[in-house]
Amino acid sequence: MKKMLLSLLAVLSLALMACGPSKVDMQVMSAECDIIIEVRQVLNDSISLFVGNTLYLNSKQAVATDLFPMLVSVRDPMEIEKLTATDVVGGGEEFIAYLRKVAPDMIRFGLVIGETAYNEIGFDENAIVEKIKNVLQSVEGGSLILFHEKGGELVSAKKLY
Repeated sequence: MKKMLLSLLAVLSLALMACGPSKVDMQVMSAECDIIIEVRQVLNDSISLFVGNTLYLNSKQAVATDLFPMLVSVRDPMEIEKLTATDVVGGGEEFIAYLRKVAPDMIRFGLVIGETAYNEIGFDENAIVEKIKNVLQSVEGGSLILFHEKGGELVSAKKLY
């Protein structure tokens, strides 16, 4: 009886794994995003970095009670180490306007929870996902996909809206 139950559970888990998107599908989904917000530890810095169309949201800022004011520095992808001025983004509307500087017609968002984000004391994935989702829902016609990253690769994807 136990062997049958274990076999049934194994088959069921394989079936559920087959239902999820493949690595290629996840890469395509992330490439289609206008803006990616990646929550992770930003080493040797206490601010978030905006590089290309990706905002590396420092997990130190993500654990704060309120997401704003958010400190962000725009970096050139070719000169990532070159320090630039830090902008203070005061609220949700300012955040959307800030993102529109890079992608004026943005409607597709990706939210990546990096594996290093969990190293931050007090990090709560559900709380940060809700905070960001609440801000991004103000973009009319928008969509948000939640990704998880491990070892530099996307390992899961789920459409939130």
